[in-house]
Amino acid sequence: MKLPHLLFTFVITILLIGCSAAPAAQTKEPRSFKNTVVSLTFDDGDADNYQVRDILAENNLRATFYVISGFTGTAGYMTADQLRGLHQDGNEIGGHTLSHTKLSAVRGADLKREICQDRLNLLAYNFDVTSFAYPYGYYDEKSKQTAIECGYNNARIVSSGPAVIPPVDAYALPAMPYIVSDTRFAKMTRYVTQVEDAGGGWSIFVFHHVCDGCDQFSVSLETFSKFAQWLGEQQKTGLVVKTVGEAVGGEVKPGVAP
Repeated sequence: MKLPHLLFTFVITILLIGCSAAPAAQTKEPRSFKNTVVSLTFDDGDADNYQVRDILAENNLRATFYVISGFTGTAGYMTADQLRGLHQDGNEIGGHTLSHTKLSAVRGADLKREICQDRLNLLAYNFDVTSFAYPYGYYDEKSKQTAIECGYNNARIVSSGPAVIPPVDAYALPAMPYIVSDTRFAKMTRYVTQVEDAGGGWSIFVFHHVCDGCDQFSVSLETFSKFAQWLGEQQKTGLVVKTVGEAVGGEVKPGVAP
């Protein structure tokens, strides 16, 4: 075989190998949302929750803060002024009982006091109080009926999510699994995208402490910030973020004495 022909064959072989090794160009379609609503909820009114105020505002988000009104202003809990600041930003302030009592363990006047007096305390701050969360997620028919009688439009539990809008039972709103200290950003986003992929629904997130591993039921500020930024971006592609009260709707009812 002549040398020029050998060179020609060698060059062609190299070019073919190069072409086959080159990765194919990939175009990733941006995700869009059509049927998914997200609600961010924070239980207890812990003082460290106030750190997310600016993060929510920066990403055009509003959350629901379920407050134990009997603890407001005490060590480890937000003050009335901090709650007012959150409310002024458009966040929702909801009830979480007077003293974080397991409601299935109390009855009669004690049950009504835990729920009704808690709501009265929050109404006194001029908050539009329509949403309630059962402490620890425990409830029964009696506590559910008491939440209705005390003037709440809805009540959230802590499992069996996602929910749907309109809800099957507004006084037993199911939530996504607890966000705990080892819940990663990727898992939080999957809770949203999987709902959309399944046809849509309502993803209610439950947060407690905002800190770096200070408690089992906590989320780091860095992780929450990343998630909030992601949610803010997805709102541009159809994702809807609402407070629980906005999602359920209904007028603010008068307070009821215990």
